[in-house]
Amino acid sequence: MPTRIVIVFLLLLAAGSAVAAEPPEFLLVETTPVETEGLDDPAIPQAHEQWLDMIDGARKEILVASFYFSDDPDDPDDRLDRVLAALARAADRGVSVRLLSDAGFHKTYPDIPDRFAELYGCESRLLDARALWGGVQHAKYMVVDGRDAYLGSQNWDWRALTHIRELGVRLRHTELARALRDVFLLDWALAGDEERPKTAADAGPYELTTDELGPVRVALGASPIKALPAGVPWDLPQLTRLVRDAEKTLDLQMLSYHPTDRDGDEWLGLDTELRQAAARGVKVRLIVSNWAKSRSQLPWLKSLACVPGLEVRFTNIPEWSGGFVPFARVEHPKYLVVDGVRGWVGTSNWGPDYFSASRNVGVIVEGEGVAEQLAAFFARGWDGPYAEVLDPGRNDYEPPARDR
Repeated sequence: MPTRIVIVFLLLLAAGSAVAAEPPEFLLVETTPVETEGLDDPAIPQAHEQWLDMIDGARKEILVASFYFSDDPDDPDDRLDRVLAALARAADRGVSVRLLSDAGFHKTYPDIPDRFAELYGCESRLLDARALWGGVQHAKYMVVDGRDAYLGSQNWDWRALTHIRELGVRLRHTELARALRDVFLLDWALAGDEERPKTAADAGPYELTTDELGPVRVALGASPIKALPAGVPWDLPQLTRLVRDAEKTLDLQMLSYHPTDRDGDEWLGLDTELRQAAARGVKVRLIVSNWAKSRSQLPWLKSLACVPGLEVRFTNIPEWSGGFVPFARVEHPKYLVVDGVRGWVGTSNWGPDYFSASRNVGVIVEGEGVAEQLAAFFARGWDGPYAEVLDPGRNDYEPPARDR
């Protein structure tokens, strides 16, 4: 009898260890620019590490969508090159690899899509979102084997993995991964002038596990409204509802802020919601990059900063010691934290074209632990050494040079 008890105990212990060893279904993922202070959270993994883990674990299929693909011509072993090498190895072992990017930006960055189109087991297509919807293929995500997914602000650009602050999420969840896969399959068909695939996704919400942050409910959304697979909702109403339901605080960050469309027409949707939230007593804080110190964006930002209870800050990431890096050294995440209990992480800046004319994706999250981690990410930017309070009365703001 004692021997049987010991055996049962050991079996239960082994089972418990197996459960404990299961990776979290939900994970926040960041990129911290090199040579910066106070922005990194050791508890949040870096994007290139997670991408490598996903690719190396692939068995059947890897689907990657990005605005564009660009590696460093001066460094054949940058972080993105290592990710691309892992993709090529996956194709060599029989994994189907498909890359999708924006047709317009391909003129600037053709090398990687064209190179992978020639590799065995790989395909590459260009989505002409301008012709289809009047916008761009702006979403950045990856789906592996229909069970593991990543979405976030990182383009597949070497700078996005080294010199730009970014934020995304990894979702080890079959239903959410399949819903994101359906978005890819629709755009893949559109890029190939093929018949729209028949899909039936369920984008949630689902309750996912985390690593010591407690459970989190997650739902997927996408834009534009005119090109959504069945079962995937438009994300603009999701975001609007989050802002409208705020009772105490709204903290949000994005690269740029311009409530006008490509024709210069005003679109006051989310801008109005932020102002109304502040008017009902919600504390609203907005971080934008110093790229937003432009003539087109400053009037809007100054107008926001004049609203009682609403504050705006820029962030200014210093240049790299190795020299000027074009289109980098900037904060690029897109997320929202509401009342410290829920939020959103996605690929859209809050301008009208991102929701009405361009492909973007995002997730609504609800759970105190994850929301607290998001809030801490915001606080490191808001209170960090690179933050600058926007002064509505100042008239000498100048955006930094993006290229030379």
